[in-house]
Amino acid sequence: MAVYEEGFAPSSDESRSGIYLNYAGAALSLALIAGVGFWGYKLIMRDVSGIPVVRAMEGDMRVLPDNPGGSVAAHTGLAVNEVAAVGEAGGPEDRLVLAPATPGLTVEDLEAQPTAEADEVVPTETATIAPAMATDTDIAADTAPLTTDQVLALADQIADGVEPVLTPAAPVADLIPASVPGVAVSLRPAPRPASLRPTPVAAAVAEAAPTPAPAAQEMAISTEAFAPGTSLVQLGAFRTPELANDEWTRLQSRFGQLMGDHARVIQVSTQSNGTWYRLRASGFADRAEAKRFCAALEAEGAGCIAVVVN
Repeated sequence: MAVYEEGFAPSSDESRSGIYLNYAGAALSLALIAGVGFWGYKLIMRDVSGIPVVRAMEGDMRVLPDNPGGSVAAHTGLAVNEVAAVGEAGGPEDRLVLAPATPGLTVEDLEAQPTAEADEVVPTETATIAPAMATDTDIAADTAPLTTDQVLALADQIADGVEPVLTPAAPVADLIPASVPGVAVSLRPAPRPASLRPTPVAAAVAEAAPTPAPAAQEMAISTEAFAPGTSLVQLGAFRTPELANDEWTRLQSRFGQLMGDHARVIQVSTQSNGTWYRLRASGFADRAEAKRFCAALEAEGAGCIAVVVN
């Protein structure tokens, strides 16, 4: 026998709402699938090799200003004085004049020209050089051999007024004490050959020979003042005039035909790092000739700079 159970029958409203939800979910799924498919199609079919086109802006690229000369500033000229005197600015000026243009560079200014420093005049040139200048007769008289009487008279003149040494010399030990370690007897040097011993006449002449006056440096330095614009060439800068003279002699022996009749010039230049003696050559008609001379020396490996006296 079947047992009857009491309960509630299922509601028809709940079943309908579930059906509607299922339909809505299915519709959303189909829409999503369709959207993804359309987006993928557009992505595949897009032309990636196309050239982008940029649209130009409308209007002119450059516009002429309303006032090409520029705006005129207020209170120009003496207007500021009128403000202080009257209390207000005066009317605009009826006539404006531009300042003259500055002169430009000439062709001579555009060409680079290294300039030389002003020649320095060596002081006391006459007083120093005059005693050293001697004639051939004086030189021959000084270099003539002296007689015995002249040598003795010269020795007496040198010894005149010299006080003799009265203090006896300390005795010199001939032998080394035995307490000192080392050799007991010092070796005596071999006697000098008779041919190398100085004679009394030669010794007296050597003592009486006057010391040459230090005028070689002044005689080697040029004191000639060149006119501005004179073309020279500089062959080097040295610490002493003797080195400059030796360099000139070397260049003369190496480039004798090229040096020609050009005169040697040694000028003194005092710089922050000391005194320098500039070796230069003169005798050029213009700067072009000096440049050609330097080009020929530089082709042979010698240093040369064309300069102009400022």
